[in-house]
Amino acid sequence: MPRQSDTILAAIKRAVDIVALVGDYLPLHRHGSKVKALCPFHDDHKPSLELNPDRQSYKCWSCGAGGDVFDFVQEYERVDFPEAVRMLAERAGITLEQTSTEGSASASGSAPKAELLDTLAWAERSYAEALAERPEAAEARDYLSKRNISGASIARFKLGYAPDSRGWLIDRAKRKGRSTLLLERAGLLLPSDRPDAPPRERFHGRLIFPIHDPRGRVLGFGGRVLPSVEERLAATGAGIAKYVNSPETPLFQKRRLLYGADLAREGARREGFIAVVEGYTDVIMAHQLGASNVVGTMGTALGDDHVTALRRLADRVVLVFDGDAAGQAAADRSLEIFLGHEVDVRVLTLPAGFDPCDFLIEAGVEAFQDMARHAADPLTFVVDRVSYRYDLSSIEQSRVAAETVLATLSKLPRTSRAGLDIKLAKALDTLAIRLHVPVESLHRRLAELRREAARVAVSRARGDAARRDALAPAATIEGSTSNPDSSPTAKSIGNADGSGDVFAAARPKIRPAELDPIDREIVQMALDYPESVAGLISRVTVESLRDPATRAILQASYDLYAEGVEPAFEAVIVRLEQPEVRSLAADLVSPIDPVPMPDRVRPADPADRLAGVLVRYSERLRQERIHEVLAARAEIDREAEPELYRALTEEYLGLLHHKLDLR
Repeated sequence: MPRQSDTILAAIKRAVDIVALVGDYLPLHRHGSKVKALCPFHDDHKPSLELNPDRQSYKCWSCGAGGDVFDFVQEYERVDFPEAVRMLAERAGITLEQTSTEGSASASGSAPKAELLDTLAWAERSYAEALAERPEAAEARDYLSKRNISGASIARFKLGYAPDSRGWLIDRAKRKGRSTLLLERAGLLLPSDRPDAPPRERFHGRLIFPIHDPRGRVLGFGGRVLPSVEERLAATGAGIAKYVNSPETPLFQKRRLLYGADLAREGARREGFIAVVEGYTDVIMAHQLGASNVVGTMGTALGDDHVTALRRLADRVVLVFDGDAAGQAAADRSLEIFLGHEVDVRVLTLPAGFDPCDFLIEAGVEAFQDMARHAADPLTFVVDRVSYRYDLSSIEQSRVAAETVLATLSKLPRTSRAGLDIKLAKALDTLAIRLHVPVESLHRRLAELRREAARVAVSRARGDAARRDALAPAATIEGSTSNPDSSPTAKSIGNADGSGDVFAAARPKIRPAELDPIDREIVQMALDYPESVAGLISRVTVESLRDPATRAILQASYDLYAEGVEPAFEAVIVRLEQPEVRSLAADLVSPIDPVPMPDRVRPADPADRLAGVLVRYSERLRQERIHEVLAARAEIDREAEPELYRALTEEYLGLLHHKLDLR
């Protein structure tokens, strides 16, 4: 989606009342003129989330979460900024702007997204009707019954059936006036083997599992072949895959989707974690029995994009694996992915002979949830695994075990977030005890592996950059400096489309107390008193502020002022694309302590505040210049360059007795 104009973003904010928006997600509590709610972003026991309908913002006084309607949707729904804009625009009934490329999608040979979504939704209804009504679907219904899948679960997951007869879906589409070309582009049809023959259905003789995005929109399908079809083809010597998924399309990308994610959000919030299993029926049975915080992969290994999708559902992820050798191997592969991300991941290995579905039926949902809550920390799991796989009394096998564990630990991010530094130290201590080696030796070897990995990463990055430079069109390089959107606003902190990094919401919160106090007060003045921007813009340069976030806020204020628009908070926050910067802006316009001031205390006059902060800012510039001059003079040979040395000395003496003129 292209970056929307400030006019569109402001229109969305005006149309979406933050009190009504939050009220759709959470019970609201009124305290006099204030509206509060239990904060969904931490374990809140009293209403700490305060809504400000005048500023159209929210603020939690316990965990620090805050921002506007875009931030709330991003944080609660765990989506990126463009997706939050799209969701709120739909809520407000506002049409988003499109690029000329998007507007002419049909003409260029690709189908507009809305048409593909409509086609897939129609197919989902068609498959569901076939399962419920067609006589030949009796075997599919019988299969579901034998798997103990209830009618309520069939309806909840919108299961369907693709008849084995060729041409069924195509004929149905023609009767409804639907384009077979759209069916093909939605991944429902396969091109024919012969140029003169029509396309054919991708799914036939299969039980259909619709796959939805977190918003509940169907993006593709998974199909399980029915036993009779499998037997008939096997008798002819033809093999057939038990499961078939939709192909990769502009909408359906297996590496980014999780089965049941649209139904698991509330359960994940309630339980405090999201559990990941393999297989459609495992997910369905978990939800049916009450474990609604379960999602599944779709025949593909867990990858980086899955981590992002899971983080949108919960802060803790529990990976559930079968107890057999294949399950243990899958656990090893998955941990290498998850340990490279700052996410609280746990590992649950089921007893031997059980898959999640069987275990839930045999032991019950409470036993499953309890085991998941107490699942092993991944570092403990890694150390325990080598104790079973290797003979630690053997010198050679102990060495291999150490290398195996250290190779996994080297993928850990260098951070203290979620106590990873402490967990790492504990894992190394445990490994040292089990191997009977000094822990210092393990630390040294881990450092070597990390340095080696860093060198490989740098080399790979340089190679990628060189390839990009070699492939970049000359016009793109030459025109890069003339981009009108390249002004140093909040865009300099993230990608131009506002999406930021892979999951922008995971960035550390910027706390006002951690900022330079002078910078903080300058930005507070600009936000609280927009009229002060006229006095700031000629005296305080954006580049002189010390933090990228405060620079972004001040630049947005200056840009609005230069455009003849009042740089009020509501206008500034629309210009800020990064959620952590918008949250900081919301913090800065709110009082540090929400308790009202005593009657005898009055806030300082804005003009006096502005004069005071400019004096402190001037003094900071003077001190910085003194250090610069002294450093420059120290590098000069007094005998070789006497005039330059004398000029710097005179400037230094002048700075000692005079303050910089900011006018």
